Amino acid sequence: MLQALAKYFSEFKILKQAPREFWILNLVINFFEMLAYFSFITVLTLYLTDNVGLNDEHAGNIMGYFTLFLSLIMFFSGFIIDSIGVKKALLISMVILIPCRLLLGLTTPVDDWNLKGNLDFEKTHAAIIEQEYDKYYFTQSSKSLADAQINIIEKYQVFEASGDETIEVLNDDSQKRFDLFMLALEKSPAIKTAFPGDLKEEMKDQDKLKKAVVMMVGEEPAFVKKYYLNLDVEQEELESLILSVVHAFPELRPTKQLPGWMISMTDNVIYKNTLGAIGLFKNSPQYTFMDMLVIAMHLILLVTALGEALMVPAIYVALRRYTTKRTSGTAFNFQYLTMNIGAVLSFAMFDLLRLNFGNESILLFGSLMAVICSIGVLTLRSGIKVEEDGSIIEMPPVKKENRENPIAIAISVMKESAFWRFMLFISLLIGVKLTFTHQFIVFPKYYTRILGENAPIGMMNTINPTIITIGLILFIPVIMRFSVFRLIIVGTIVSSLSVFALVIPAEVFKLIGWSLHNGYLTLILIQIVVFSFGELIWSPRLSEYTVTIAPKGREGSYMSMAVLPMFIAKPLNGWLSGKLLTSYCPEGVMNDISSGARGWHNGPEMMWLILGLIAISSPILILMLKNVIKPDESSPLDEEAEESAEEGSKEEATVTT
Repeated sequence: MLQALAKYFSEFKILKQAPREFWILNLVINFFEMLAYFSFITVLTLYLTDNVGLNDEHAGNIMGYFTLFLSLIMFFSGFIIDSIGVKKALLISMVILIPCRLLLGLTTPVDDWNLKGNLDFEKTHAAIIEQEYDKYYFTQSSKSLADAQINIIEKYQVFEASGDETIEVLNDDSQKRFDLFMLALEKSPAIKTAFPGDLKEEMKDQDKLKKAVVMMVGEEPAFVKKYYLNLDVEQEELESLILSVVHAFPELRPTKQLPGWMISMTDNVIYKNTLGAIGLFKNSPQYTFMDMLVIAMHLILLVTALGEALMVPAIYVALRRYTTKRTSGTAFNFQYLTMNIGAVLSFAMFDLLRLNFGNESILLFGSLMAVICSIGVLTLRSGIKVEEDGSIIEMPPVKKENRENPIAIAISVMKESAFWRFMLFISLLIGVKLTFTHQFIVFPKYYTRILGENAPIGMMNTINPTIITIGLILFIPVIMRFSVFRLIIVGTIVSSLSVFALVIPAEVFKLIGWSLHNGYLTLILIQIVVFSFGELIWSPRLSEYTVTIAPKGREGSYMSMAVLPMFIAKPLNGWLSGKLLTSYCPEGVMNDISSGARGWHNGPEMMWLILGLIAISSPILILMLKNVIKPDESSPLDEEAEESAEEGSKEEATVTT
């Protein structure tokens, strides 16, 4: 272990002649941006649901549109970077990201400010009492709903009827909790009157289950005090409670009449495919202030996509320009290492920020990180380039009239036959690359719905970059000796197969006495670990390959053109994820599983089967079209790997000497 560690870091000695821009790029810009980006992209889907109030389908659509804009802008950004230079591109990116993340983080405070100024508190107070929102408020939290069920079980002392279960066991085992809760319900005459049919079948309906819990809580004064909202408080505290209820039940929000032309617009096909698809003006012909905020947030996300789209290819282009062919492999390893260390720390802070200060705190944190990055960008020298002999030259600024037209650059690139083979290669990777997007579109909601709303999302997400970081040290010197093509085949197969771990029913763990909660947690950990090893095998070399095959001065163009397939696939994935979450893993899915309302065929396992089949299509299609992608025995894919291996051996000998 120590020998491998020493060998890995000794490899970085060849970077000691790199310009200071290389170190600023990696240790400041890349590192702090990764601190912000990974937490931002993970919290975004939760933010859209919890803070903005969108359902799964609408949140999925917005995530799809955001990634669509990101890919679309990235498609053109490479030509822009090649034209205006790395420093200007990075600076524009930071100038965009600082205010955008700040504004997104202020959505909730702005909404509260508007409600305080426009909400009729007296009228809303009366509506809450009349429609019993104060009684149902606690059921909006899956944890409070489970706690209430446990208290009811404890009150009716149905433990003896079912064995030696304890309260601690019921916190983790939703199936036992549901079965014992059913025994408690059968002891209540009021429940039998309210639900005269088959009680177990009735409780498979989430709304009926919540109604039963609310009724049972109402039978015990101590429970009423614990779970029902007490609105008999001082005025200032009352207003705060009313605001909380309004956030939980959007139908209580004050509405305004839409203008006539907008009312007619809501029946238009274009509306239904755009604004309607992201959940706007649901109360047609009425609208709420939150509808306006959603429009503003959508526009802010569009601009945010521009900032992110400039950032990623600019970093890779800068890496290529700050290194030689001899040092590029080591440089990309170092970049991937700092990126994953940033990801580990980002996810480590994720739970601390989210659980203590809310989703919006992560967005505000991202704005602060962008400020730090912008300071680093300002210290970069423009036009720095490292020649193949290791000399550092500073190119004079290109006059505006002498700059190449981005469109001309694009046409030039698209005339190259090697580029189109590369595009086919990248297109075939779509299925498995979408697994990366599941990590921020699907997994956050899957974790909170399967493991509970306090699921340690950040802690679980640290596993992947930790494995990558350690793996880069231990295995990359070995992996680098194989061709890119072989690495991608093996790596994508491993990454794809990881998804199928979540297809296994968690009920199988009952055979060894485990709870559903522990079964699901085990499967999730298996998926993360297997996926991480797959990513380690192929992902680092793919980014390096993209910029090393590009002609000089066209690195940004190749990086941006490579996102075209994902440009098409990402919005479809956003739409698909929303549909799958709604159909197979909605809010309260664990109650459905425990009650028997959902099984393998209509539960989360079916969702992962569909996503797993999409992922495994990538290595299968690449193998089927191998002769098209690699028309010659010695293709650029293999040549690059062989050259990297040779250079690595030479440098190893040099360092040893």
